[in-house]
Amino acid sequence: MKPNELKLVYFSPTGTTRKVMMEMAAAIRMKSVSYDLTVHKEKKPALHFRENEFVLFGVPVYAGRVPASFLQYFEDLSGKGTPAAVFVTYGCREYEDALLELKNEVEARGFHVIGAAAFPVEHSLVRSIGLGRPNKKDLGEIADFGVQLKRRIQKEESFDNIQITVPGNATYKKPGPFSLVPKADATVCTGCGNCAKVCPAGAISLKEPKKTDKKKCISCQKCVRVCKEKARHISKIKYNMLVNKLNKVCQSDKKCEVFL
Repeated sequence: MKPNELKLVYFSPTGTTRKVMMEMAAAIRMKSVSYDLTVHKEKKPALHFRENEFVLFGVPVYAGRVPASFLQYFEDLSGKGTPAAVFVTYGCREYEDALLELKNEVEARGFHVIGAAAFPVEHSLVRSIGLGRPNKKDLGEIADFGVQLKRRIQKEESFDNIQITVPGNATYKKPGPFSLVPKADATVCTGCGNCAKVCPAGAISLKEPKKTDKKKCISCQKCVRVCKEKARHISKIKYNMLVNKLNKVCQSDKKCEVFL
């Protein structure tokens, strides 16, 4: 059965992964429905997909892994041999085990992965790294990946013989702690709660938006970006240490990688 509906499942705290997803979807040119799993939900929605649907999964890489906040939504996710493609975006360091992890998690729930990709983008914390990416050239490669996926689902009568291999270790990298936890300046914060409403990890309470749960925070900095009062910030000392570290290990000219 050839897919005739496109489903977009993504996690995008800074909007970059969503931008990549939409560029890809536009190239595929099928009627689509989006499932933006960025905003934290205590009650996870049921995500069940059929054989006639084609599902794209996209996430940013956090310390070489798929964000745990995104995988929480996989508790009630399933496919029925549903064709899918997976991709990750990363801040020009390495995507390490994230693409393999995403592929494995998707396949374990009844999907057949027929394509995968890793796209270097502007770093979410140190934006001078990969500044402006995805750029025009990147967007062209992202769109081309979408076109190739469209050709594959139109051409193939069965996806049984398609086996996608991606880089990564079977024993995933142990996730490290997120050290850049934003704090709120109590003298500036108005308690509007905008930060709590957009936090993808549920680390900020609407009742006490001046506090951040360090155990839940994933250091995406979305709360910092949306605060109109500029009341939320991270430690300058820790940030400068991170800048020095990342400038040594990141390459702003990393290439897009596609696996078909």
